[in-house]
Parts: sequence; structure tokens; C-alpha cells
Amino acid sequence: MSALALAVGGPVVITAWAALAPLPAAPRELVYVIPRGTAARTAAGHDPDVLPARIRLTLGLQDVLVLRNEDVVEQRFGPAMLAAGQSYRLPFRTPAEIPLACSAHRDGRITIIVEGPPSRGPARVLWRVRRWLDARGQEPRLTGEG
Repeated sequence: MSALALAVGGPVVITAWAALAPLPAAPRELVYVIPRGTAARTAAGHDPDVLPARIRLTLGLQDVLVLRNEDVVEQRFGPAMLAAGQSYRLPFRTPAEIPLACSAHRDGRITIIVEGPPSRGPARVLWRVRRWLDARGQEPRLTGEG
């Protein structure tokens, strides 16, 4: 097989798979742990590096956010105060973009993005790319975004 055929055919096969392959069966819960010492690091001016600025969920696949506070002080997450050792479970049922106050994030706020399940085709390719980037702590930058 020629190098040109591999160079052209490889990306075509990968894109076709990303567009048409079934969605993965994943745990419905996305769990974040606020570790011991987070409040102390924040008070000392350090980045707690516990939660991303954006948490992306997908209805029907991964649509329950769980926060577990293992710090020795309470943490704010939106309207909820998580006592030391407490967990907070948020199930989502509709697409939404929700900004929340969050004491465990360096900016004091995060955004939860809840998306519907991606349809086959380009939407599914974009969904897979976003999940891949989110897993690496990167934000996707699309054409037209600043």
C-alpha cells in the first residue's frame, strides 16, 4: 500500500468511525474529588487545580455530576455548601449551560455544560474530539472563537 493511500485513507477511516460508531457505554456519573488541603492552598494564593473551568456532560451517557469534599473545611458549589466528607450529586435531564460559584476553583466559578446525545455524523465527530480534549484538560477552539 502506498504512503499516499495511507495518508489519505487513514484519516477518512478514522473520521468515518468517529461519525458512525456507537457511543461508548460509560458510567453515568462524572466524579470530582476536592482533596484535603484545597482550601489551604487557595488561601495561600496557590491554584487548587481541582476542577476545570468547564465541566461537560452528555444526556443519556454521562449526565450525573458528583462532587466529593475530602477537605477539612466546607466548600461552596453553586447553592450548596459541602461539609467536610460530604458528597453532592447533581443529575441533569435537559441540555443547559449553568454558571456556578465554586470555592474549589481558582476563579471562584465554573460552568457546567449539559449537551444532548450527539447524532451520527459531524456532530458525533465534534463530540468525540471535545471529550478527547476535555480528558486532557484542553479547551477546543473552533473557527470564529476568539
